[in-house]
Amino acid sequence: MQQITVSSLLRYLKNSLDRDNNLQKLYVSGEISNYHRHFSGHLYFTLKDETAAINCVMFKSAAASLSFEPKTGDKVIVYANTSIFETTGQLQLYILKMELDGKGDLYARYEALKRKLEQEGKFSSEHKISLSKTYLDRVAVLVGERSAAMSDIRTTFQRRWPICKVDFYPVLVQGEKAAEDIIAKLIEVDKLDYDAIILARGGGSFEDLFCFNDERLANTIYDLKTFIVTGVGHEQDFTLVDFVADLRAATPTAAVELITPDIEEVKELIDEYVYDLNKSLNDALDRKKMLYDLYNQKLMHFNSKLLQISKQIESHVSFIKERIYFKIRYYNESIEHINSSLRLKLDLKLNNDKMLYKRLNTLLEAYSSENALKRGYTLVFQNGKLIKKRKDLIDKEFTIRFTDGEIQAIERK
Repeated sequence: MQQITVSSLLRYLKNSLDRDNNLQKLYVSGEISNYHRHFSGHLYFTLKDETAAINCVMFKSAAASLSFEPKTGDKVIVYANTSIFETTGQLQLYILKMELDGKGDLYARYEALKRKLEQEGKFSSEHKISLSKTYLDRVAVLVGERSAAMSDIRTTFQRRWPICKVDFYPVLVQGEKAAEDIIAKLIEVDKLDYDAIILARGGGSFEDLFCFNDERLANTIYDLKTFIVTGVGHEQDFTLVDFVADLRAATPTAAVELITPDIEEVKELIDEYVYDLNKSLNDALDRKKMLYDLYNQKLMHFNSKLLQISKQIESHVSFIKERIYFKIRYYNESIEHINSSLRLKLDLKLNNDKMLYKRLNTLLEAYSSENALKRGYTLVFQNGKLIKKRKDLIDKEFTIRFTDGEIQAIERK
């Protein structure tokens, strides 16, 4: 008789199940029992109905895509592969996806619209607006009237950033008319120059939150000119407005915390700045005082040096004055001596010149034409020119000058 080991049997069964397409990638509905999330992130639970149960495991990588936190008693639909865990011989489902039962059609619509908006680029980070201010002045809040979310938001603002002006705009947050009401209010507040808009709602079922998956609402948020943060549901809840908004918060309270500073931290920061500023000013004053003392010492040393130099200058000035006065007296005496010598020489020269002048004047008078006329001689002129020789006459007419006058004469042959 042929024998096989337990390991071989289980391996054969596992391979048979893994190759059977009818047992792979199938949808199974049931109720969660014995739910446990391992510290590794894997999920372990039993899926049961009225008459049967099967063990299930959902690895961390698949569990990361869940839009809700499973719990015992939840009715779910799982998308899974059937296999055997060889170590224990257990037949179990390996879950790839899981959704709450009863919302299958809604979830399918949600996924289809999500894919459409993503393909249109409505979730692109390039289109998202950055918060323009660190310390907000005015914020508009769209939230259910008298809701717990409104109270939480008001309390959080008062605790964290009470100096901000917060205007509440009550809107419908559930039902068929909710999306239309939110759209109208968003268009209104977008024109009022708020620093930011908060769209918030407290927790609820997938169906309760479905108005936030409206395509018109998503497109309206995409077209807003004002920064918007959403805080819809709880941390595990994701709606389409979260993907198209500029920022998504896990809860309404978290939405406020993401866009506001803690005023106590700001006060501490201001105190630190004041301390640092005072310290910087004191350090600067100390440095300036040290420089002042240093420059003052240098100035005193300079004044002493300047006084010494001033005395030296006065000594040199006195010496130079004495030398200049001596030179002036010397040159004055020299100039007077030279002047006396020059005057003597000039007087001698002048006397000699006078005597020479008299002698020359006597000779000039002796040989002058006037004296010749006085001695009985006459002078012959022609055309105003003295004629010394007869041959110099160029015309018959000429003038004869006597000592007492002139006559016109004509030569006769």
